[in-house]
Amino acid sequence: MSKQRALDAINLKKTDRIPLWDWPDSPPLAERLFNYDVWQDTYRTGLDLWRWSGLDITPNISGDPVEWNFPLVRYYDEVEILDDPECLPYKTAYKKPVDKPYKSMYDFLGMTSRGAYWGVVPTMAISKYAFQSPEEVLRFNPLDVDTVTLEERIDFFHKFYKQKNERIGDDFLYIGWYYCTLFMWCVELFGWENFMMAAMSDPARFKEILQQFQQLTKRDITAICHVDDLPLIGCHDDLCTASGPVFSPDWYDENIFPLYEDIFKIIHDAGKKVFFVCDGNLMPLLPQLRSLNINGLACDHNNDFEKVLETFSGKLMFGGAIDPALIQNGTEKEIDARIKYVCETAKHEPGYFFSSAAINGTVDVDRALYFYERFHYHAKR
Repeated sequence: MSKQRALDAINLKKTDRIPLWDWPDSPPLAERLFNYDVWQDTYRTGLDLWRWSGLDITPNISGDPVEWNFPLVRYYDEVEILDDPECLPYKTAYKKPVDKPYKSMYDFLGMTSRGAYWGVVPTMAISKYAFQSPEEVLRFNPLDVDTVTLEERIDFFHKFYKQKNERIGDDFLYIGWYYCTLFMWCVELFGWENFMMAAMSDPARFKEILQQFQQLTKRDITAICHVDDLPLIGCHDDLCTASGPVFSPDWYDENIFPLYEDIFKIIHDAGKKVFFVCDGNLMPLLPQLRSLNINGLACDHNNDFEKVLETFSGKLMFGGAIDPALIQNGTEKEIDARIKYVCETAKHEPGYFFSSAAINGTVDVDRALYFYERFHYHAKR
């Protein structure tokens, strides 16, 4: 692990090995590695897993009692925990109420979450949406609900990143992160069905809603950019599913991509770099993404790795090549071969960061240990 390695790669300087961007989140792995109760202090457990894995860069820390997926922050003490023996540790670890230094649209609208339990922290999913129909969505004005000021957000982000950096020191680089850049506001607040029906039934009105979300994002991104020791900011929007874009490319050209430019300009004007994060098969949108004013891209295994690497050559690229199912079900020979292929293919790109995003509590511990051992072997330059 090395903060300096991450900083060098961000500045496109070739490093001793391919840097690692990952988030191992496995209680069984932690219990194998560490000689303490991993549920007693989940924050410590998350940090120890990060350090053990050799992580160089991260947008979050597993074990924090809050899911800091800005702007829709969720608090683990409020998650619906199942009455199941396997879920009992979560009731112990996250039973105490936490202060709410950050008020999100999630709180303003009274939305609730349920959890899936395979990591040190529960994976959250919306259990109660604020809108029951496309008509309700089209009557919604985000700016009427979220009235937090820029000054309040600046104060919060200064305190937030100061705390995180004090916890991790120089072990790895903690970067800026914004989960609902534009598209994901709609997914998270409306749900897929109401989102898509509202967008299609009244395109002009829906564009007005998107423009209001853009204003909220610009406020928050401006606040994040006030933090000095934050050279890189990730902007996330899952524009695609595993099969491809959920709307036609023309819809993104009309409604999404033009609104990104003002957001990314704020980051560049602050002297920082930005990378765009999109899960799913983004190949039909690859030309548009390449033309955006971004410094790099993060994507998953649903894409043509070599094509994406070629398209973004000379820029930053995160992940893009490891199918979690391979780590779950593949043989050691298959896992090793894939890691070797990815590392050999990407070694010439100084801005490439390796990632699996797959080591959670459902992965056999010996497989997890093998995966990281083989990465560190093949990642040497």
